[in-house]
Amino acid sequence: MDFLPTIMEVLNVERPLEQRSWAFDGRSILPLLRNATTGFKWADTEEGPRSVGYQFYDTTLNKSKGWGYRFGRWKYVEGSMSCLHPDCQKPQLYDLDSDIGERVDLSSKYPDILEDLQLKFQKWHESVMKSRREESKCRKTELMLPQSLISMSETE
Repeated sequence: MDFLPTIMEVLNVERPLEQRSWAFDGRSILPLLRNATTGFKWADTEEGPRSVGYQFYDTTLNKSKGWGYRFGRWKYVEGSMSCLHPDCQKPQLYDLDSDIGERVDLSSKYPDILEDLQLKFQKWHESVMKSRREESKCRKTELMLPQSLISMSETE
């Protein structure tokens, strides 16, 4: 999530050139840490409010484990590990501004918002799967390692 961008900002480093076109899931929380007592609030991004997708345990979408997507005040959830009731397996929508405990499913009242969040989740999930397939394997690791480490590995 936000660990890598935060650490990179603290260290004042950028991603290697070969990785700059890759998806980057997260952003630095350093502004929040620096302004914790001043009521810092995230600004919306070009895509809209802050968002995050999540799934549990593996890369396949499995309703017995669940997945979801948070976009601003809205949260889409489908499936669950902790709730075995059939209602928990269907798509659900919550307004976290008025229902932080996720007790009132608003999916039938706001089907357009539910559909939008399902599409946003699908796009996020596809980007994560693409990253796992194509981007997570650095082919030019010697370009990123200090020369002293490369020399050490060659002598062993």
